[in-house]
Amino acid sequence: MTFLAPLWFAVAAVAAAGIVALHLITTRRPPAAPLPTARFVPDGDARAASHASRPTDVPLLLLRLLALVLLGAAFAGPVSRGGGASLARVVILDRSRSALSDVRDSAQLIVRRGDAIVLADSAPRSVRKGATDSLRALTPNLSAGSISAALVTARRAARELTDRADSVELVIVSPFTRDEFDAATVPLAASWPGRVRIVRSQAAPIPVRVEPRIVSGALSTADSLAARDGAAVVHWPPIAARAPVAEGVWVRGTTLVALLGRRTIDTTGRTIARWADGTPAVVERSLGRGCVREVGIGVPLAGDLTLRPTFVRFRTAITGGCGVRARDEAASDSIVSSLVRGGAAASARLFAADDESSPLAPWLLGVAMLALVAEWFVRRRSGPPV
Repeated sequence: MTFLAPLWFAVAAVAAAGIVALHLITTRRPPAAPLPTARFVPDGDARAASHASRPTDVPLLLLRLLALVLLGAAFAGPVSRGGGASLARVVILDRSRSALSDVRDSAQLIVRRGDAIVLADSAPRSVRKGATDSLRALTPNLSAGSISAALVTARRAARELTDRADSVELVIVSPFTRDEFDAATVPLAASWPGRVRIVRSQAAPIPVRVEPRIVSGALSTADSLAARDGAAVVHWPPIAARAPVAEGVWVRGTTLVALLGRRTIDTTGRTIARWADGTPAVVERSLGRGCVREVGIGVPLAGDLTLRPTFVRFRTAITGGCGVRARDEAASDSIVSSLVRGGAAASARLFAADDESSPLAPWLLGVAMLALVAEWFVRRRSGPPV
């Protein structure tokens, strides 16, 4: 049992001390004494304050102290914690296209009963129930990985562990390739309030890059056969002579802005590149073990556009292998080590939701109100208030 706002207990203790002090001060009528005359004595109730060795009106004192303790406990917000292991783990398991099955082998050695698992790829999700079954069925998929998204999901998973653990540790099992990092990854890891450990697994081999087959004329039977055998056939015909206009086109992190022409293409398939207005500029359709790409971008023959580094990167991106793009190389050791944090595991209270409420608080407030009502009845029956 812990409290969301334990400071209220201190406030209740100070108030209780004040109540006890007031009950040690009694107000009583002094003993009667004969006077030669009473004409100069003012009318009124003659009383004098004195210190008592024992608290007076003990029933009233007990009721008031009970009400104060209950009110302090209610405002402190008691919540149930523990009941399980003192340390729990949030384990991020990389199952993106960069990972191999050794992530599953490492996880089976690390994950314990009660730990939370975050299956990390382009859309990470947290698993608490049936984690053992999830480990057995863990296999990499073809989606890209994002360590930043996994770290955000890990915080949500840690919040779910606060009902049974005193502290939470973060463990990341991943090959840590460059395409899984972004500008938010290191700051998100640094914001984790406790210990962060990493287990670096093997990265999936980069597929052998097949030289694309770029076709400027009509597609032939030979082109279709090449695509069925696994080639990436890029259909990029020239655009009829007309004045190009300033256009922007985007593909996987590379933006090309230049004087370009547009060609209408069939948008059925997977969009590889888009114009600035969102219209598909390059579309890929699977064919056998390969694919055919339709390019609707016209490049001026005059000028040095094709020699610019931006265009070279753009051309490489839209003429790559079919399906998913080739993975980046492994991230440097310095970047990966920046995710590690030593010290103690994070306190589970640090992950509690800001709007978390105590289920016992309303009941404690109700009992406190009953104690105050009882105090009022006892005070009325015992005479003048203390």
